[in-house]
Amino acid sequence: MGKEIILCVDDEAMVVDALRLELMQGLSSDCIIETAQSGDEALEIVRDSLSQGDEIALVISDQRMPGMTGEILLQRLNLIVPKALKILLTGYTDIEAVQFAINHAGLYRYIQKPWNREDLLLTVRGALDKYRTQNQLEESTRKIIKMNEELEKTVEKRTRQLSEAIKELEAFSYTVSHDLKSPVRTIDTYAKFILEDYEDSLNADVVNMLRNIRVVCGGIFDMIDKLLQYAVTTKAEPEFSLVSMEDLFKQTFSEIIMSEKGRDVEFVLDSPLCEVKGDPILLKQVVYNLLANAVKFTRNREKARIHIKCTSVPEGICFTVEDNGVGFNMEYAHKIFGLFQRMHSRDKFEGSGIGLATVKRIIEKHGGTVSITSQEGQGTQVSFILPHHP
Repeated sequence: MGKEIILCVDDEAMVVDALRLELMQGLSSDCIIETAQSGDEALEIVRDSLSQGDEIALVISDQRMPGMTGEILLQRLNLIVPKALKILLTGYTDIEAVQFAINHAGLYRYIQKPWNREDLLLTVRGALDKYRTQNQLEESTRKIIKMNEELEKTVEKRTRQLSEAIKELEAFSYTVSHDLKSPVRTIDTYAKFILEDYEDSLNADVVNMLRNIRVVCGGIFDMIDKLLQYAVTTKAEPEFSLVSMEDLFKQTFSEIIMSEKGRDVEFVLDSPLCEVKGDPILLKQVVYNLLANAVKFTRNREKARIHIKCTSVPEGICFTVEDNGVGFNMEYAHKIFGLFQRMHSRDKFEGSGIGLATVKRIIEKHGGTVSITSQEGQGTQVSFILPHHP
């Protein structure tokens, strides 16, 4: 950065020299003080200074000068160095000249001649402070703009990479799911045929192994189906319509509990539940996954309890599925909405670790959020918020 220059202009050599001396004595040595005795000379000094990379911080010009008057000089300088502060010296109260300089040159102040030394120095210091503050602000703004541009480029790059990764994952999930089903189905079919045709002649241990093979194949089929369901869910765009969440919870629970013969499950629903705008098929999947988990993880309770709540919050409508099941350690809660994340071993509770990931994906597609709280041995609460829609 070049030097800061204060340019003093007056057609009287004695006056301009006195002005320069006052400024040299009253100001720090940070600024270079140049003088000119005419408007043309002042313009020449400005051009030379700019060509050398210096900055014109302040121009102090007499108003009444032969040839080019002070206000005209400041007007012309405003086109060349618009950031420079301008002060007009006048021995007369020439309101028209001052008004012209304000309107056409961005006049900072005017000072009457003969000037008061303290008033002059105070005005000049104020002008320099303003000039430097403006420069610092512009520099900070440039840095912020540059940082924002770099950040936008980084975000755009990361978003593109993430989008590509998601597409690759979806394609991988879909392909792997289909490619896995064929060999697993073949294994399951062979085991089935062997049991049907040769069970009576086989050793009991062999029969048990074949049955276990079929059970394992069934688990793989279930995981593949859920993985496919997740892949389809990530691609599906919601088709919004009015959905009765009360009917959805009641119907879905009735479907799930039919296969839970002999269990004592208390299903409590805070009626009436709010209606929402959403995709009925996708929301059905959300409700099914949450209720299926609640039923599964309360299996060891003598009396299971599942409680459905609905509250209005600033973000929208919040639905909560609460159970008194086994719960889990909240230390690992940040993982639970990821693919294949499980809080319990398969030998205790079956599952693929895809259900809650699917729930999160669907709710986010609706513009909502999902959260979970749990306590080991006490139960779990899963909440999702669906935003208000007109």
